[in-house]
Amino acid sequence: MTGDLKNVSSREVCCHRFIALPPTALPTKPLDGRSCSRGLRSAPSERTRSAGRDGPVRRQSLYLHSRILSSGPPRGQGPSRQEAACPCTARPLAHVPSIEFDRKEAKALLKRLRAGDAKRRTMTGRALAAYAPRFYGMRAEDVFSFPITEDEARLTVARRSGWPSWSVLMERAAAQAQLREREWDITPWQQAWRAIEKADLPALHAVVADNPSLLRPEPRNVLRGGTLIGAVHHHERQLGRVAMQPTLVWLAEQGQDERVELNEQLCDHMYMKTDDVRSLLARGADPQWIAPSGLCVLENALLRYWNGEAVDVIAALVVPRKALWIAAGLGDVDGVRSFLDRNGEPTRAARALRPPLDSVGVPVPVLPDANDDELLMEAFWAATINARTAVMEYMVQRGFDVNCCIWGGTPVVNVAVGNAWMAAAECLVRLGADLDVHEGNSNGTARDLARTMWENGSYGPTYRRIVELCGLDPDAILAARDATSRPAPTIAEKLQDALALASDDAYRQGQTEVRAEHLLFGLLRFGGLPLLYFTQSSGMAEREQFHAAVLERVQHAAERLTRDALPLHAEAKATMEKATAIAVQRKRETVSGLHLLLALVQNEESVAVELLVPSGGNVAKLREALARS
Repeated sequence: MTGDLKNVSSREVCCHRFIALPPTALPTKPLDGRSCSRGLRSAPSERTRSAGRDGPVRRQSLYLHSRILSSGPPRGQGPSRQEAACPCTARPLAHVPSIEFDRKEAKALLKRLRAGDAKRRTMTGRALAAYAPRFYGMRAEDVFSFPITEDEARLTVARRSGWPSWSVLMERAAAQAQLREREWDITPWQQAWRAIEKADLPALHAVVADNPSLLRPEPRNVLRGGTLIGAVHHHERQLGRVAMQPTLVWLAEQGQDERVELNEQLCDHMYMKTDDVRSLLARGADPQWIAPSGLCVLENALLRYWNGEAVDVIAALVVPRKALWIAAGLGDVDGVRSFLDRNGEPTRAARALRPPLDSVGVPVPVLPDANDDELLMEAFWAATINARTAVMEYMVQRGFDVNCCIWGGTPVVNVAVGNAWMAAAECLVRLGADLDVHEGNSNGTARDLARTMWENGSYGPTYRRIVELCGLDPDAILAARDATSRPAPTIAEKLQDALALASDDAYRQGQTEVRAEHLLFGLLRFGGLPLLYFTQSSGMAEREQFHAAVLERVQHAAERLTRDALPLHAEAKATMEKATAIAVQRKRETVSGLHLLLALVQNEESVAVELLVPSGGNVAKLREALARS
C-alpha cells in the first residue's frame, strides 16, 4: 500500500537534477590507518576485468525533481535513500525498468547513430565503447566504422541502465509491472516498518519470527535503507533515541550491526547536509570506512555530497589519496598544479586514479583510455560539484576550456544552472562560460534552463540570482508568462486511466453517474503518487485500518468491467473544474492526479476527509504537501 516518492523511474526528467545512487554493499573489512589508500580501479584493471567477455555494467542515474517528497518505505523493501542497485562484483543494478520505455531507448540509440547530429552520435559511440563487448575500449569515432546490430543496441541500453543483459532487463520490467498490480498488498517488511514506527517491540518480534529473512535483507535492499536498523534510524528522528533504544538492543542481539548502517548512511546520498555528517560521526560512523565499491568515505563524499563544507568535515579526519580529481574536489590548487605539466596538460600520475563517475550517477560512460581533455573534465567536474571556485579559476587559467562539451555536448554551466549551484554558476559566468550553447539533448541552453525553471515555479533568492546571472529579468519573465494566452490544460494520460477506474467503481457500486467519491477511489485504485500523498504526506497513523476500510473497492485495479464510461455527476464535474483551475493557476499543460486530489480534499465534507481522519491522517498537512507538489 505504501511506497517511496523517490522511487521514480529515470524517465521522469527535470533539467539536470542528477540524483546519484549509493555504493554497492557487500561485506568488507575497513582498512587500517587513516589513509584512503585502496579502492578505485585504474583503467587497465577495468579493461582486464571486462574486455572481450561481457563489458562493464554501470549504475543508472536517476533524474528527479529535487523537491519531490519522500517518507516511508518502498513496497516490500525499506525507507529508500535513493533508488539503488544489487551488487555483483561491484557491478550495481539500476532504475525501475519499463518494457515499453527500454525498447524505445534501444531503437532511439540506433537512430542517433544514423542521425547527423555529431554530439548525439559521439555520446552514443561512447556508450557502445563502454558497454558493448565488440567495441569495448574503442574511440567513439571508431565505433562508427562498424555496423551496429539491434542486439548490441539493446545490450548497451541494458548495461547503461545497470542491468547485465537485455533479457534480465525485460524480466525485471515484467516483474515491476506485476508489482504494480499488487500495490495494495501489505508485505512483511511493511509490517515490520509499522511496528518500528509505533515502537512496538512485541509486534516486531512476531513479524521477524514469521519472516526471519528480514534479518538477512538482499544487498539491493540494504543499499536502499531496507534494513531493520535503517528503519529504526528513520523513525528515531521523530520518536527520539530513547524510544528506539530497546529495538536497537534487540536487533544487536539478533546480530545486526548498527555501525555498518551508519557507515552506509555516511556514503549514501546527494546534497548531504553538514550537520547530518557530524551527527553520523558523533554516533559512531567511521570516516575511514571503505565501501564495498572500493571507494572510501571521503571519495564517496567528493562525488555524492555536492556540498564542499560537508566534504571538509570528512577530509579533516582522513588522509586523502593523491589524485588529480581528488585534489580538485578538495579545492587544493597546489595539489592540482602537481598533476599538470608546464603546458597545463595532465601528467602520467594523473592517469593512475580516476573517479568512477558512472557508478555514482553521473550519466557519462567512462572509457578505459581517457585522453587529456577527459581527465581535465573529470577534475573540473569534481571542483564544480563541490564549489571549489579557486580550482575552477586555476584550471581555466591553465587552459581548460570552460565550455568543454566532451560529455555528450553538455557544458558544465548548463548543469550548474539546472541545479541552481549559485557559487559555481557565478564562477563559470565570471570565467566566460557561454550561456547559449545548445546541449546534446532537448533541454536547450543554460539561459533556456534558467527561464524555464523560473517560469515553472522554481522561485526564491537562489533561483532569482541564477536567472539574473543568465542576463534575464525575473519579473519580466513572469509578467510575459502571465500575459501569454495559454490553451486549456488537457487531462494527463495517467489521470485518464484513474478516471476510467472511477467509472468502473461507480458501476460496481450500482451508480449510473460518477460522483466525487468515485473520483477518489479511481485515484486510489490507480495508485502511484496520489496514493502515496494520501497515505504518507497526510501523516496517516493507522494505515492498516485505512487499508481494511477501502480494500474491497481498490483491489480490482487490474480488473475493469467492460462497458462505456459513465457520465460525471454535477459534483464530480465541479471537482474536475477545480482540478483544472489548479493546473491553470500553476501554469501546467496537463491536469494531474495530484491536482484532482487537492481539489477533493479542499471540501471538508468530502469522502476523502472522511477516510483520512479516522485513519489518523492530517488533512491540513496533506493540503500543504499537495500545494507544494
